[in-house]
Amino acid sequence: MSITLPNYITGSYAVGTERFTVTDDSREEVLGPKCGPRRLEVRLFYPVSKEETEGKARMEMSEERVRVLQKACMVKEMPEGLVRPECYVEVPQAEGKFPLVIYNHGYGSGCVEGNTLLCCEMASNGYVVASIGHAYEASICEFEDGTVALYDKEIKIQSGGMKSFFAQMKLVRMDAEQSEVYAYFDELQKKYMGFMLGRLPEWGKDSLCVIEKLKTSYGDRIDFSKGIGATGHSFGGAVAYWLCQYSEEVTCGANIDGGVFGDYMGMVMKKPFLQIGCKMNRNFELKPLLNTEAPVRFETFEGMTHGGFTDMKFMYDPDSAKAKMVVGKMDGCEMHRRMADLHLVFFGEYLQGQNRG
Repeated sequence: MSITLPNYITGSYAVGTERFTVTDDSREEVLGPKCGPRRLEVRLFYPVSKEETEGKARMEMSEERVRVLQKACMVKEMPEGLVRPECYVEVPQAEGKFPLVIYNHGYGSGCVEGNTLLCCEMASNGYVVASIGHAYEASICEFEDGTVALYDKEIKIQSGGMKSFFAQMKLVRMDAEQSEVYAYFDELQKKYMGFMLGRLPEWGKDSLCVIEKLKTSYGDRIDFSKGIGATGHSFGGAVAYWLCQYSEEVTCGANIDGGVFGDYMGMVMKKPFLQIGCKMNRNFELKPLLNTEAPVRFETFEGMTHGGFTDMKFMYDPDSAKAKMVVGKMDGCEMHRRMADLHLVFFGEYLQGQNRG
């Protein structure tokens, strides 16, 4: 497939990667086979010396992951640059410690390798990025013991049928004060999206479990002095907001086009937050602007649709009608550069102590 990928290694480091499994023995799995403890797949991206990558193998998606993602994204093939991105296995981390950013994928079609270009970009600029795969809620999770967890098709995300659909369309079209729009969103989520509200704290616990694993097993590689950052796409972005509210260790967060689900009645946000989205979803994403005592940056991308904020943007012929509908008409390289720069400036200020304006 002839699709141009953006330059996603712009920092002074090359990128190393490793994949492992985290088991939460405190929680029983309630999805999929509904047995055994909750397991999570983690893909770590981290800075490495460019000299260390010589002769090393690149990360490569498994054949099964490629097959599952092609089906989930409704494409016949994936660009070689996504199947074998420019990050390397079995390479030691560069000398020193680096801030940690947690990345959570979107619900259903997402996976740990669904936004590899952004994760690599951040790692090349001096971050350890932990991309978390949520078993049975990702398109696919692959564990160290060779077992695979596919999305649980028994999951019923919404209730309300056409009533829910029309309620959401009303929200999209609303033109009112931000507090009024959010009040309608809150009513809508409580009425029709009870399942997602219930899963939000579970994904939060998934993230906190991974953080504990990283503190014990990778603590000598991570700089926790300014706290931990969180970002994610879609539902993963809502998890970033939840983590900023409920975890003292997570000190700043970003949401990439995710409806900000959650019951935050009476809570004031005290952590800096970056909200990125497309015009159509703006009214689902207003919460960070309300009830906050911390800096908020709210960025709307013109010509984008929801799926385009991930590597899915580069799985379609950009001139096709399907691409414009599924991932938006905005140029992919321009989208990546803008989204990456927003992340680098935001986390650079709050995790690295930079001030780039």
